[in-house]
Amino acid sequence: MEETACKLEHLIKSGIEENICSLLGHPEVCPHGNPIPKGKCCLEGYDKAGKIVVALSQLQPEEEGRIAYISARERKRLQKLMAMGVTPGTTVRLIQRFPSYVFQMGETQIALDETIADQIFLLKTKS
Repeated sequence: MEETACKLEHLIKSGIEENICSLLGHPEVCPHGNPIPKGKCCLEGYDKAGKIVVALSQLQPEEEGRIAYISARERKRLQKLMAMGVTPGTTVRLIQRFPSYVFQMGETQIALDETIADQIFLLKTKS
């Protein structure tokens, strides 16, 4: 995998990595929890158009989004979320933020603590 990533790194045209970074909401860590160095877009006040991808914990009640990716650092946590149907492509709507984050997927409501809500990233679809 690292070999493929290295080859890809040398094939990417200038500026594309900033577009990818912006699309993903300027993540600070990779899905494995390793730090991602800040790129030019992050250092130059990238937030001109706002983040495209946001953590579930950043939504306000009644806002919706489609899950883009999950950055759970623990494999068991990721497997548990996926078993509950929390998977990329699924549309969710935040119901409440306190005392826990409650969101709805179809007819199912799920409550999570903030640590887990910080690890589910969405493309916002409704404000």
